[in-house]
Amino acid sequence: MRKEYPQLNSDHEIKNELTEMGIDVFEPESASDKHLAELFEEFSHFVLHSEKEKCLEIIEDDLNNNGGMSVGELQGGSDVFSIYRISFPSDDDDHDDDGQDDSNNAAIKLLNYYNQEHGLSSKTSLTISKIKQYMLGMCDRRSRERNCRSYTSLGNLMFILQLGGPTNGQVRHIDNMVPNLQICLYMSSECPSTVVYAMDDGDGLPVTNANTLVDFWERQGKVVPGTLKEVLIRHGDTKLKSKHTKYLGWSTINLQLLCFGKLYQPVEYQLGLQTEPGTTLLAGGNEIHAGPPTKHSRMFAFAIGVPEDEETDADDIAKNEEDRLNDDDIGKNDGEVQYSPVLFHIDFCCLLFSMLDHENKASDKEDSVREAKYFLVEVLVELIRDYPMNEYLLQIDQEREDVRTWLESILSRIVEGRLVDSLVEDAVQSERILYTPDLMKRRTKKKKKKKPT
Repeated sequence: MRKEYPQLNSDHEIKNELTEMGIDVFEPESASDKHLAELFEEFSHFVLHSEKEKCLEIIEDDLNNNGGMSVGELQGGSDVFSIYRISFPSDDDDHDDDGQDDSNNAAIKLLNYYNQEHGLSSKTSLTISKIKQYMLGMCDRRSRERNCRSYTSLGNLMFILQLGGPTNGQVRHIDNMVPNLQICLYMSSECPSTVVYAMDDGDGLPVTNANTLVDFWERQGKVVPGTLKEVLIRHGDTKLKSKHTKYLGWSTINLQLLCFGKLYQPVEYQLGLQTEPGTTLLAGGNEIHAGPPTKHSRMFAFAIGVPEDEETDADDIAKNEEDRLNDDDIGKNDGEVQYSPVLFHIDFCCLLFSMLDHENKASDKEDSVREAKYFLVEVLVELIRDYPMNEYLLQIDQEREDVRTWLESILSRIVEGRLVDSLVEDAVQSERILYTPDLMKRRTKKKKKKKPT
């Protein structure tokens, strides 16, 4: 069951807090928007209820027989009810203006099936272009009200839906979005919105780089080992791909913490709403959020809003430190790279273990390296205890068998209330558990070269 946190008392308070965080929740205002909202409601009811069996058949056929070309499953579902993501063809794919003729794409099949049943007139049909038009209209509204940059195209367009409930909800996470905009267009009635988390800074700076991470740990009363502190601060801006590991795809420690560092902070309260069709949530930046636990069927459309390449508003950038990740990532950061606290710290441990080994090869450094590794693994155990869930195992690549097996064991012990000391020791001592596959391959090659012929 998903962990619950304190909540605010009213929708008004929630919306005000979201606005302060740079997140807008817009409801349809114009006559044309309200008409489209009615279409969204009719379409979602068609998919989720009146033609549920046929629509589920379309979805499952793509997932099971078409190699999952347009359908995948998201974490947060239950053993009985899955949460599906149904992606549209990208604008680069070969299809007609609306992409709705002779397509094997499951999202288009759902639209075509609805339109066949409801008539193909311009007023009653629902098309990709109408969905995009509505989303971009909400982006324009945000730009006007906030006097910020414009978002002129969409990427990663998909339906997200579940046919029945209850579902467990997702663990909180961050999608790598900056400088793009996350758009959630809710389609079904009484649809729980994405849950957004306000984080507790603990009377200090939020975690955005190696220095603020060390400061955060120390404000929590932790004693950060000197060896670890030295590696973190000295190598905050070191280019990682060329020197340590390419597997993670990380540029530098500080850039990763700028995007994902807030995951280390405790939650102060959670923000979520019950929405009606046409309500649209637009979130700039990398906010911590999660799909909500639900009792019933739910459907919405998701996309990223992409600014024009040449648009660079210096004032807007100056207001937001996160835009240091900015214009090189326009259109690229589509939310496909995401981290929860546990999975982020596992990858961080894999990086830092190799850096500690590399920086402290002398035998008199062994104790200080062990101390640093114990500290990192104990932080990992704390994060796992905060939210123990087996779904982590599904998000770890098959080639990382050692860490997945270890994580499965520690999850089992935590849920059963058993001690985990021996597993902590295993992770600290192992040359495989908290190391990336590319580093283990390099290490194996070196050992083979050293063997006598």
